[in-house]
Amino acid sequence: MDPNNNDSSYFEFPGSGNNMPARRPAAAPGSQPSYPSAQQPVNEISAEYLSQLQDMAVSGNQPVRQPARRPAAPQGYVSNDTIPVNSIKSDLSNHRKTQTPARRTSAPSNDGYVSPLQKKKQKQNKKKKVGLRILAGFLGVLIGIVCFGLWYRHYLYSQINFIDSANATIIDESGNVVEIASLRTATEHEIISNDNIHNFLLIGIDSRSSSYNSSGTGGLSDVNMVLSIDEEAGTLKMISIARDSYAYVPGYSYPMKINAAMSYGGPELLKATVEDQLRINIDGYAYVNFYKMANVIDEVGGVYCYVTDSELGAEGGLNHNLAELNNLAGLPSDTDAVSSSGYIWLNGRQAVAYARIRHVGNGDYERSERQVEVLRSLLDQFMAMSLTGKAAAIDDILGMISTNVPATDIDYYALNFLPSLNNVEIQYMQLPIEGCFYSGMYGDEWSIRPNWNAMIPYVQEFFYGETTEFDAVTDIPSSPALSSCPTDLEIEDMLK
Repeated sequence: MDPNNNDSSYFEFPGSGNNMPARRPAAAPGSQPSYPSAQQPVNEISAEYLSQLQDMAVSGNQPVRQPARRPAAPQGYVSNDTIPVNSIKSDLSNHRKTQTPARRTSAPSNDGYVSPLQKKKQKQNKKKKVGLRILAGFLGVLIGIVCFGLWYRHYLYSQINFIDSANATIIDESGNVVEIASLRTATEHEIISNDNIHNFLLIGIDSRSSSYNSSGTGGLSDVNMVLSIDEEAGTLKMISIARDSYAYVPGYSYPMKINAAMSYGGPELLKATVEDQLRINIDGYAYVNFYKMANVIDEVGGVYCYVTDSELGAEGGLNHNLAELNNLAGLPSDTDAVSSSGYIWLNGRQAVAYARIRHVGNGDYERSERQVEVLRSLLDQFMAMSLTGKAAAIDDILGMISTNVPATDIDYYALNFLPSLNNVEIQYMQLPIEGCFYSGMYGDEWSIRPNWNAMIPYVQEFFYGETTEFDAVTDIPSSPALSSCPTDLEIEDMLK
């Protein structure tokens, strides 16, 4: 290269030591570039060839396009006028190092290949979908069961005759229509109570009376029982009041048999009478037509009772009462006649005939015992049934019951309380208590004359485990004096 730039056929590359770019002499018009020969040095060939290409570009002439053959440089020759290839590679390498390499994204597989990670995720998603379907199915079944249960509950309760006992009225002895509540008088002493103890009056009525109607009035109460439920202790206790026991009925100034209260004012008047005579609170009542009890007993498969020879064939005994029931049902009088005594199985009509025996043994006193025996066996048979059997029995039984007990309370006792008991046993005490009554013919009728004041402390202790002061009940004429009645009897000795 010409260091003084005297030769216009040469030029320097930038960075070769010359601060000003070299000026290339213009090529003559119409001239063609001369291709380098193999004897020219590489740097001279490059400079001359590039100069010719530039001159032709300015003049518009096109070079003859013949492939140039690059002559090999002499061995060991190094040009000072060219940029070393290694230098270019080095610069390019340094430039690439300063740039952040782009992250390569995996292209979708075209041959169906699935990675293990993708397979795991697919399995997890599949399990989630299956789990959600199972959960949805379970919830659907659960909702269906709940809806069916609610419907079935509504259906069952629609079978019951619920009584609105508010503002119940009677015709008193003066012939006036009065509300039963207005006939009650406040007591000086607070009535014994316990939040965990609830009492219910159970009534069996006789529908044979011509004056009987569906409200319960017009017919006598054959069964008068108070069931006491202790929710905390989990106990069932019952007292049975003999139907011929004399008592004062609200609205009447003279005493009468307690079963007459049902005839005069229905279950509400009988409830008020029992409350006044025993000085206890009764939370509700339920009654059933005594002749429908045969169907109730048949629904649980019958009951077991101990029948003596005298109860079996005597006048007014089991078979005598059964013939009467058969006639009412349009059956031959000897249908299902009982031929053996002892502890035997009885169907519905046989059990009702047994419970109605009056003229064998100690009259109405033993009659109450038979009734309780039937009820105890009825409960035992019901609790021993399967769940489906219980549901079928309840379906039929509820249609025979009339009550003022709210459906929510029935729910609780039937579905929660009773199933929670390990041993369903009824403790039973009979009223009147021995030594606290007289019985016999008074005037033209047979009756029982109890001293209610003597029995109240025993009822309190039996139901509540304690006694409290109470307002005295008006004495029944011809009843024993309080001073002659026992006061030291043990409850355990009085249970039947």
